[in-house]
Amino acid sequence: MTFFSSLRCSVAACLATVCLVSAKGADSKIDDAIPLQGESLRPIFVRMEDQLFRRAGDHEAFCRKHGDRPRSQNRKEVKVELQKKADGSWEQVKELVTEREKQGAIRGIRRFWIVNGFACAAKPEAIKKLAQHEAVSFVYLDRFARPATRPRPMTATQMTAMKALFELWQNKPADLNWKDAKIPWNLEGIKAPEAWRKEKAFGQGVTVAVIDSGILPTPALAHALRKNPKETFNGKDDDGNGLVDDVFGYDFMAGNGFVQEANRMLSHGSICAGIIAGRPSAKSKWLTGVAPKAELMSVKGSFDLRALEYLLLNDADLVSMSFMIVGRELGHLRGLYRNAFEHLSAAGVLSMGGAGNFAAGPRALGVGKQIGLPKDIPCVVAVAGTTKDRATVSFSSKGPCYWENVAFFSDYPKKKPLSKPDVTAFPTGYPMWTYPPNRQTKARGWSEISVEDGASLVVGPGGNSFSGPHGVGVAALVFSVNPEMNAWEVKELLERTAVDLGPKGRDTQYGTGLLDALAAVREAKKN
Repeated sequence: MTFFSSLRCSVAACLATVCLVSAKGADSKIDDAIPLQGESLRPIFVRMEDQLFRRAGDHEAFCRKHGDRPRSQNRKEVKVELQKKADGSWEQVKELVTEREKQGAIRGIRRFWIVNGFACAAKPEAIKKLAQHEAVSFVYLDRFARPATRPRPMTATQMTAMKALFELWQNKPADLNWKDAKIPWNLEGIKAPEAWRKEKAFGQGVTVAVIDSGILPTPALAHALRKNPKETFNGKDDDGNGLVDDVFGYDFMAGNGFVQEANRMLSHGSICAGIIAGRPSAKSKWLTGVAPKAELMSVKGSFDLRALEYLLLNDADLVSMSFMIVGRELGHLRGLYRNAFEHLSAAGVLSMGGAGNFAAGPRALGVGKQIGLPKDIPCVVAVAGTTKDRATVSFSSKGPCYWENVAFFSDYPKKKPLSKPDVTAFPTGYPMWTYPPNRQTKARGWSEISVEDGASLVVGPGGNSFSGPHGVGVAALVFSVNPEMNAWEVKELLERTAVDLGPKGRDTQYGTGLLDALAAVREAKKN
C-alpha cells in the first residue's frame, strides 16, 4: 500500500474510531478523535501555544483594544506578528520534528502562520511526543487533509485560455458606464444604485477574494479582475512567492494559476463574482455588480489555510465564501478554523458568505445544525435569504449556532447560543452570469435573457450562496468610502443599518434584516 493510500485509510479509520487518548482525559492536548493504536500514519494539525488569539474571547478583546486604530495599521502589525510567532514556534519544535521525520514517523510537513502550526501525517508515537512538547497547545485530527501533491502546471490549452483572459482584461474601458446601465431589481432592493448616485460609492479601491469554482471569460467579469502587478503568464514564478502564474489568483488544489470555470453546467463562481462586482455589459447593458468598481481575486481551495494566507498577503479587503460544511462531525477542528478567521479579521479582512439552504426540503437539518463552518464563526457574516417581496424563503438556513465541546472555543453552549444568521439578501430571481441553460435547467424554469461573449445572463439559479455576495458587495461599498474601518466594525455596521424583517429585532430567520447599502455607506462616512 502506498503512503497516500495508507493516509486515506487512516482518515477513514479516524472518523470511525473512538479511543482513549491519554491518562489526562479531558485535559489532554490530543484530539480524542485520533486513534493512538497501531503504526499507521494519522493526518493531524499541530497547533502551537503561541497564538495571537489563543481562546474564545481573545478576538473580542483585541477588537476593543484596537478599535481606535486604522485598519491599515492593524493589518500591518497583525501580519508581522502572526508570521513572527510561527517562525519562533517552529524553531522550538524543529529538532523534534526533524528527528521523527528521519525515522519515518512524520511525513508531509506543511507549515502555516494564519494559525501558528503545521499539518503532517504522523504515527501515534510521534503524536504523543509532539503533544508533550511545551510549545504545542493541541494536536487535531485533520479531517480536511488531502494527500500532498506536486503543483500541476497549466496545460497548453489552459495557458492559451488564461492568456486570452488577460487580453480581455487589458481591453477594459477606462471608466464605468453605469449611468446607461440596466439595473436588476435585486440591486435596487438593497439600495446599491442609490449608494452609487448619492454617495459615489462604487467599491473603488477595494479587493475582494472570491473562493469559489472560478469564472467564465466574459468581459463583465474579466474587467473586474485584479491583476498581480508582478506576474505574467509565462510558466514562471515572477514575484518569487512560490506560486507560478498567479496573475488573477490561484488554484490551490491543482497548484497553478488557472482560475477559469471548469464545471460545464453551472458557473457558481461566475454568479457570485458577478453579483459582487460585475461590470456593465457592452451588449445588453445589464450591470449585475453591487460594487461595480471593486476588483476580484479568484481563488480555488475551500478549507485550505494557504488560500487565507494568500489573500491576506495580497491585500484582500474581503473574502466571499460559498463553501460550508453541514451534517458532518468536525469535532475540535472547528476551533482551528475559527482561530484562522479571527486572525484574518484582526488583519483587516471581513469574511462573508450565504447562510445555507438547509431549513426545508430533503436536505433539511435540525435546529442548530443548519449553518455550518465557516459561517457559524462569530466574526464571519452569514447572509440569509428573502424573496423580492420580503417573504420567507423556506429553504434559507436558520440559526442559532452552538460552540460547545470544542477545544479553546466553547463559549456558545445551547443555553447561550450564538445568534445567526447576521443579515439577509436575495437568493434568486435576477440576471446571473453563467452558462446558457440546458435541457435539464430549462425544465427547472431557468431562462436566458442575454447571450454574451463567453457566458450568458440567466434568471433561475437559486440558493443562499447568491445571497452572500450581496453582503460582500455592500461591504465593498463601505470600504470604498471608509477604507480604514476595521473588519469587525464593518460587520457591526451592516447589521446595525439593515432593515428589520420578520419579528421585531434580531431573529434566527433574518438576522438583523435586509441589507441597506445606502444607509451603510452613509453611516460609514460619519466614522
